[in-house]
Amino acid sequence: MTTNKESRPSVTPPLSLAGLCAGFDDPVQQSQQVFRRALTALSEPGTLQTVPVSDTPTGINTASYQLCLALLDAETPLWIAPPLRTDALVSALRFHCGCRIVDTPGLAEFALTLPDFDGDLTRFAQGSHEYPDRSTTLIVQVESLESAGDWTLSGPGIEGVRKVRIAGLDPRWPGMLADNRRRFPCGVDLLFTAGTGLMGLPRTTRVEV
Repeated sequence: MTTNKESRPSVTPPLSLAGLCAGFDDPVQQSQQVFRRALTALSEPGTLQTVPVSDTPTGINTASYQLCLALLDAETPLWIAPPLRTDALVSALRFHCGCRIVDTPGLAEFALTLPDFDGDLTRFAQGSHEYPDRSTTLIVQVESLESAGDWTLSGPGIEGVRKVRIAGLDPRWPGMLADNRRRFPCGVDLLFTAGTGLMGLPRTTRVEV
């Protein structure tokens, strides 16, 4: 994960509370619950985790929104893909998390995106051999997640292999993930979301199709 104290956050309009989407009812307890699910998703790649149903701003699914509420604060710069960057979402995250929205993917500690961006994971912060944690964690919204499918996962946190299906990814993704793994200890970690479900693919996971 990366932080850059000299980076300039994008200029956003004054915060309006009109129609603001609610956050957690119990921020401490619910944030801890969602954080543990995210941690499990990344430490046990390919396992399907779920979060409770809740209201969300238009255009973002429940798991993505709750991950943002649990993981973001004033010290975690966020990049949002343009199709998801609505006034409703930005207002909710600024109010509930206090996070900074940045315009440059490489300055973000977290990124909220769709799977059809330009196909280059290296546009995000990769960390370094000395500080691999200074990289971006991507939250990627997809069509659906299944605990069985045509992708075979192996690596740390997986006993043998694990089969999954992540719907909505184009054919470039296996190659992108293979390149990401080869950059270890640098690279990005990914949390895929669909509805209330989430699935982690850290940079250490091998993907075979």
